[in-house]
Amino acid sequence: MTDTTDFEAKQDIVEIAVERYKQGRLTRRGFLAALGALGVLPMLGDTAMAQPTEIVVVNWGGQAKDVLQEVLCDTYTEATGIPVVVDGSGPSAGKIRAMVESGAVVWDLCDSGAGSAIILEQQGITQPIDYDVVDKSKVLEGTAYNNGVGNYLYSYVLATNPKMLGGNVPQSWEDVWNVADFPGMRTFRKSVRGMLESATMAQGVPLAEVYEALGTEDGIQAAIDKFRQLRENIIVWGSGSESQNLFLQEEVAIGNIWSTRAHLLKDQMPQGTFNVSFNGGVIAPGIWVVPKDNPAGKDEVMKFIVHGQNPELQVKWLEMIGAGPINPEAAAMVPPELAPYNPSSPENLATQILYKDEWYAKNQTSAEELYVDALIN
Repeated sequence: MTDTTDFEAKQDIVEIAVERYKQGRLTRRGFLAALGALGVLPMLGDTAMAQPTEIVVVNWGGQAKDVLQEVLCDTYTEATGIPVVVDGSGPSAGKIRAMVESGAVVWDLCDSGAGSAIILEQQGITQPIDYDVVDKSKVLEGTAYNNGVGNYLYSYVLATNPKMLGGNVPQSWEDVWNVADFPGMRTFRKSVRGMLESATMAQGVPLAEVYEALGTEDGIQAAIDKFRQLRENIIVWGSGSESQNLFLQEEVAIGNIWSTRAHLLKDQMPQGTFNVSFNGGVIAPGIWVVPKDNPAGKDEVMKFIVHGQNPELQVKWLEMIGAGPINPEAAAMVPPELAPYNPSSPENLATQILYKDEWYAKNQTSAEELYVDALIN
């Protein structure tokens, strides 16, 4: 069983942050402020045993380990007095379960997904979030679970190049499937996650009924057929950087990409050549989970989670790497020029659907095979 919240997107956010740090666009302190609270903490070395006065946080890894060890651990220690050791080996549900069942737990906090949070709770592997300490009102509704709580957001969004389209910009996924009025190549991910929702909306299914429609075999097949119809106009992307380059090189005019990459493209492409719409977007949250018997203790980890709920820090995440604040209080602090690119701006939330991990846990394997077949025949 894989984590159904997209760990590849988490890795992609790390890559963006590292690139900006290397370019000098993030200070060491700014880098930590963005990633430390975000929960997308780059890989800084091998797993380390936690001491009572430190926290071990695990995510899906990253680059520049030597640099980031100093950036993350030293700066966070300076700010809080509590050392944080980061393990980038990947907090899969299987690894977390194996640690707990063997009695050899070395992780304190894991950047996971809702699907894993639900499964691990059912198996008795994780601890409940202490909502007497952690404030449920400081996360997006629907991202506070018994044994997991949201830490940031990204979305699957509709990106376009208005110049290539002669100024005739698609306003919905229905428009994306209209090749006659909107000619040109499109890009969709080569993985099914975040893609079938757009094809379902392209059939005229209302936002609130998307997963209901996809809850039947006929609904899944109808979405797959939409991609088969559009196949000759699709170039697939596998990584975030690939989706970004397809727009930079003007190989595609339209695409379903991660909002974190759209955040970069808005600065990289000439004025009038890039637009992003959250209409029909799919919101994907990251979720904190705490393994049973974590060495640092539950109380210390809850304080760390609370620190990450700081809305000012979350706005910095958006400014620096495009990850959306999960705390609703942050919306009023977002600079006006960034609000259109923020997945959690109120106006953008109103036009999106929350990624349904339960659907992917049940259907991803079978739907993936059908989806790839539709793209490549």
